[in-house]
Amino acid sequence: MSVFLLDIKKEINSIENRKSPYFIKYSTSEKFKNDKVNFENDSYRILLDGVVLNKNAIMKGFNMFDWTNCLLNLYENKGKKFFEELKGSYYGFIYDKRLEKFVIFSDHIGSKPLYFSECEKNIVFSNSYKEIVQYLKSINQQVTLSNQGAYLILSYGYVFEEFTLTNEIKRLLVGHYAEIEHSKLRVDKFYTLSNKPVNLSEEEAIDELDKRFRQALKNAFDKDLEYGYKHAVALSGGLDSRMTSWVANDLGYTSQTNFTFSQSDYLDETIAKKIATDLGHEWMFKALDHGLFLKNIDKTNEISGGNVLYYGLAHGLSLYDYINFNDFGMMHSGQLGDVVISSFCNSMDRNQDYHFGDGAYSQKMLSKVAFKGFKNSYANEEIFKIYIRGFYGANQGLLGVMNYTETYSPFYDIEFMEFSLSLPLELRFKHNIYKKWIIEKYPKAADYVWEAEKVPVNYPYWVRYKNARVALSQIPALIASKFGIKKYGLETKNSMNPLDFWMDSNPDLKKHQDNYFQNNIMRIVNNKELLEDCKHLYSTGSAIEKNQVLTLLSAVKILGL
Repeated sequence: MSVFLLDIKKEINSIENRKSPYFIKYSTSEKFKNDKVNFENDSYRILLDGVVLNKNAIMKGFNMFDWTNCLLNLYENKGKKFFEELKGSYYGFIYDKRLEKFVIFSDHIGSKPLYFSECEKNIVFSNSYKEIVQYLKSINQQVTLSNQGAYLILSYGYVFEEFTLTNEIKRLLVGHYAEIEHSKLRVDKFYTLSNKPVNLSEEEAIDELDKRFRQALKNAFDKDLEYGYKHAVALSGGLDSRMTSWVANDLGYTSQTNFTFSQSDYLDETIAKKIATDLGHEWMFKALDHGLFLKNIDKTNEISGGNVLYYGLAHGLSLYDYINFNDFGMMHSGQLGDVVISSFCNSMDRNQDYHFGDGAYSQKMLSKVAFKGFKNSYANEEIFKIYIRGFYGANQGLLGVMNYTETYSPFYDIEFMEFSLSLPLELRFKHNIYKKWIIEKYPKAADYVWEAEKVPVNYPYWVRYKNARVALSQIPALIASKFGIKKYGLETKNSMNPLDFWMDSNPDLKKHQDNYFQNNIMRIVNNKELLEDCKHLYSTGSAIEKNQVLTLLSAVKILGL
């Protein structure tokens, strides 16, 4: 994992400070090293980390063979927002010595979060939350627990927009960059996701979706080949990772190793195993039985700084710890696919209002969050949910694999994402066009069960049950559950994340978490209201709510708040 910290001095009046108006700490792995830049000359200091999928296309456009010089040329031609020409997962900064101006940036969807703090004499940026906390303390800057951040963890399960767990540190907003000139910090927008509708027939939409998806996959998988890496591809029982792996295989990227983690014998395992076997891929499976990975509270929060529910990273880390990533390239996933080709929306009203609390894991402490609005004005409910639940929430779960290698999803491709979201909502709603795309273009992929519906994608028999569309084959299990004959869904091990089942069936796990709570609850003794709320939520809450409390207590512990 790369570690980046930039401390920019506000007071640069002295000769010494003018020579070096900043301090930088930077370390990174050798992975995708030719995409990375760490360079200084008399005019510029530039740093870029991550993967740039259109690097070769940009160099070809400038007829240049040196990536560093190409980036500087891009800056000189395009100006301070030069980085928006890059496609991929990245962050960086450029210091223009002639103008005494810094520009700090991340990619369009903020897949690599950046944090910053403005002090009396310093402006500090870092990609590591724990690193920036420790650095601020080392220069005698106070760092205190944010009540707002704490209650966001206890409600949403993650912080979002500019808010973090501490009062003194903010996150750089997704689609924004920072500019520092004459000791003045300014954050400005460079990209806004749009879902402005276009008028296409269903047939045209499917053809265009497929064309764009295949190109997005090619961009990502070719990056592995550029470095001679093997393809690592996440695979589960859902549609998104399936289509990433399946279509890449169809494009000729057949030398894949698929990675799966789930409860043993659940659909995520059985479906992924069947697909990997049928495609001739290598396959690795990590059982999450008994929820043992949930004991790794502090280890997980070391990576995220506690800004997201720890179990969302811990299950992946329990697999990645056993993998030697030296020969593998990116971990390719299907991240955000179901909300890009389908939708987060609960109705087909594109202009439906969005509300504070939408998407929160727990509603019990929502009233304690200090604000009721949002930093940005989002165009509609769908864009709001993609930013809050997708970019700020779900994407933080990628920090685990970023500890080992780069990761990317073809659904991240900006052109593909914008096109998909522009399709009429009635085409996308409830995975309508998603399933039709699979059935028409990749019919064999539609023969496998879809974990969410428990039947194959091309299953033809559906009925209405309690005002919901349900597969006919699932009715007996639902009826048995209603009469208490058999448990169904989240209360059993037959679930994607059976947290309550693990807690109920594994006394050792429950004891471990209870002990952790008892040993750390007094770390927030100075905040009486928060203390009592944590006690109440932990004692009365679900397994997820207990994990929210433990995430917060662990963050306070490892950050020394």
